Amino acid sequence: MTNCPDCGAENREDARFCDACGTKIEAEVSDAQTPAAPEANVVPEDPGLALSLQEDDAAIDSTPGEDASDFDLVSETESENDAMGVEVEAASESTEDEDELAADSTETEYEPPVETPKAGYLVFPDSTEQPIPESQWLIGRADLAKYLPDPGKANEISRGHLTVFQEGDRFYVEDGSTMVQRKPSANKTWLVRGSSRILVTGTGRTELQDEDEIDVAELVKLQFVMK
Repeated sequence: MTNCPDCGAENREDARFCDACGTKIEAEVSDAQTPAAPEANVVPEDPGLALSLQEDDAAIDSTPGEDASDFDLVSETESENDAMGVEVEAASESTEDEDELAADSTETEYEPPVETPKAGYLVFPDSTEQPIPESQWLIGRADLAKYLPDPGKANEISRGHLTVFQEGDRFYVEDGSTMVQRKPSANKTWLVRGSSRILVTGTGRTELQDEDEIDVAELVKLQFVMK
């Protein structure tokens, strides 16, 4: 039942006019029956508010705290990082090249020098030096008589007393097989090495060492040196 807002008479639920006084009650009944919507859920139709919402929607599409300047800053930072990466890589390659060059240079510096073969010389009593050839050099009476204190003993030195020669980088002396005879000298030849006295005659060739002395018939001494 619905009460008339004018006379208070009771009317049916769907009555549009009061049966007692005829007052129109449709609006009042509709307003009374329709529950009021909570004010919190009512969205005002305000153009300004709609515009504000649209702006908010546009703002929601962007990541909070990021704007055009932020994107520019990130791009610049990434570009700088990329450039730094390229520079670091280039510097690393340059360092590796320098290390390889240094290693190559070090290896070259430590290569052993090529030694020039030494030459052998005979030093005579008058201090003259004669180089020893690769072919046999026959030494005898005619070469040594002028160094004898007593010329009468010249015959004690054989005409071809001994030979000296070079083979490769070594030097030898021999008494007993010469270009002019196949027999040892009568008065022999010795090699003086330090405190040792080594017989050369009849023993084949004997290798010479630096500062050895060749004693010919115990009359003349020749010294062997290497330079």
